[in-house]
Amino acid sequence: MALFTTSQNYKISYDVFPNLVPQTTFFIHGNLASNRWWIPTVEALKTHPTSSNHGQVICAEFRGCGHSEAPRAATDVTMDAFATDFIDLIRSLKLLRPVNLVGHSTGGLIAALMLAKAPELFNKAFLLDPVGAEGVKFNSEMIQAFEAMKVDKNLTAVVIGSTIYNNNAESPFFKDIIVEDAFTGVKAVGHLVLQALDGLDVREILKPVQHPVKVVHGEFDNLLSKDESEKLAKLLPQGEFATLPGCGHCGNIENPNLFVKTFSDFLFS
Repeated sequence: MALFTTSQNYKISYDVFPNLVPQTTFFIHGNLASNRWWIPTVEALKTHPTSSNHGQVICAEFRGCGHSEAPRAATDVTMDAFATDFIDLIRSLKLLRPVNLVGHSTGGLIAALMLAKAPELFNKAFLLDPVGAEGVKFNSEMIQAFEAMKVDKNLTAVVIGSTIYNNNAESPFFKDIIVEDAFTGVKAVGHLVLQALDGLDVREILKPVQHPVKVVHGEFDNLLSKDESEKLAKLLPQGEFATLPGCGHCGNIENPNLFVKTFSDFLFS
């Protein structure tokens, strides 16, 4: 784990795994998550070594998640600010070639904004069950639940577990990593992310994006709308849409081997 200080003076945590992919790829988690959500992905990649795997897997945590610095004010929690933080980080790494992006849920929307803000830095993007270009409208019950989750880890476990299809709530990975990191995130930033997504509309910002982008939506994802994923794919000039069979909102956790195969076929072909 390393820390980078952005142009907006936030310390952002990131992890680098060398020689796992043919081209360096930058991964962005979703709300209430962390870099540790990519552990199953990294382990799946390790089981398929090839002589062409000279690229890095870089995972980064947005403000308030994992080891990244918590936001100092609600106004510091915007998708634009998160995208700028990650662009600053990528530029600081002085990579020789454009990198790929993989974003999950809220991280998918952040990745799309990064393509628009700094197109020269990126090659392709793979968006897993992303928040759509028109944000998300959460009802009052969800807002109240997030407030309650800040003081109730058991409730956090129930809510985050409901986003994972066929979740095993007794597994050490879920209890010791997913729940712990979600509890950290919901206290620091998760509730503010809901506010930042409410009423958001970045359609005009994303329309000029010319990168190849694949939007993938879990067959059983009931958290975010499949229609919004399809609309996002159609909005992007080189966007395409596909369903991830047998998965819910978190295909990277639910079926990491399928997830790795699906993004690898698109990003590295």
